[in-house]
Amino acid sequence: MKIGLFGYGVIGRGVYTLVGELSKNYDVEVTKVFDLPIKKELLGDKLVTEIDEIINDKDIKAVVEVLGGHDLPYEVITRSLKSGKSVITANKEVVSNHLEEFINLAHENNVSFCFEASAGGGIPVIRPLIDNIKVNDVNNIYGILNGTTNYILTRMDEDDLSFDDALQQAKINGFAEANPTADLEGLDIVRKINILSSLAFKGNIKNDDIYHYGITGINKEILNNIKSEGYVLKYVASSLRVNDDCVIRVEPTMVKPNHPFAAIKNEFNAVLFTGSTNGDLMFYGKGAGSIPTATAIVSDLVSILENRAYIDYKNERKLVVNKNISNKYMYYVVDENNNGKFIENVSDDDLLKSKFYARVL
Repeated sequence: MKIGLFGYGVIGRGVYTLVGELSKNYDVEVTKVFDLPIKKELLGDKLVTEIDEIINDKDIKAVVEVLGGHDLPYEVITRSLKSGKSVITANKEVVSNHLEEFINLAHENNVSFCFEASAGGGIPVIRPLIDNIKVNDVNNIYGILNGTTNYILTRMDEDDLSFDDALQQAKINGFAEANPTADLEGLDIVRKINILSSLAFKGNIKNDDIYHYGITGINKEILNNIKSEGYVLKYVASSLRVNDDCVIRVEPTMVKPNHPFAAIKNEFNAVLFTGSTNGDLMFYGKGAGSIPTATAIVSDLVSILENRAYIDYKNERKLVVNKNISNKYMYYVVDENNNGKFIENVSDDDLLKSKFYARVL
């Protein structure tokens, strides 16, 4: 099978390398790569600088999209699907906004749309979740879904680093972008928990409806106070369904040392979901980095090559997010003097007036 690759950045290079190794066992090859002209020296004749050169190539049967952003990836994905090509993407922004549309387009054109890497990086969680909901109601999802922020909190905790120094270490080690705002403020996690919740709860969810609060207000004194209270601080997405309503929140969260999330460190991520018949299932692995993400992408490619990539999406309900269920969680609320106290039934408005806060899980 001939493959087109959109994007030759950090993840794209990882995909290109792994597909080359995959060719030992499968008849598969990346024949064209879309990127900027400056990549000519790296890619030679495989470089193309117009998306139509891949989309209109009838010999290319599948494409991988790792461009980043929204508008161009959306065009690439929709046009590729309509042209009869299977699509694999790691783009959580575009998937979270258009999941049902993409899957319907894939069905209409008898091709596959795969997005394993869009929710958990290198963690294979999408396929198990899809398989699970066929026989099992999943009503709760918890996740550490961002390698950058988990790395920062780990290094602050274990190396006694300041927030800024831990962030710099994350950048040096390739776990943080030059502009890490989407990670630090929770936007990246919002998109991931949206994808998981939309699949599990069988309904469309808007990113704008998901509550999120970032970790930029944390400092060493607050972190040490949290430790003295007997907790570990993590950045957690939680999603709970109650009938046709759901509460989805992304916020700093305190867990006890014996909680499974307390052991998730550095760039590693974890997803825990609770089913009606099989109880808790947890998936763990690297959530950041070129090769882990590329591995998830190439695993999707293998599923296409082996004709087992079909994904169904049954939109059974219009989900009401964070509207009709009051916030009854316990929070640790920190004032301007770094003093914290535990408060129940606090409103989001009051939480946002604090210097920093963390939910107690």
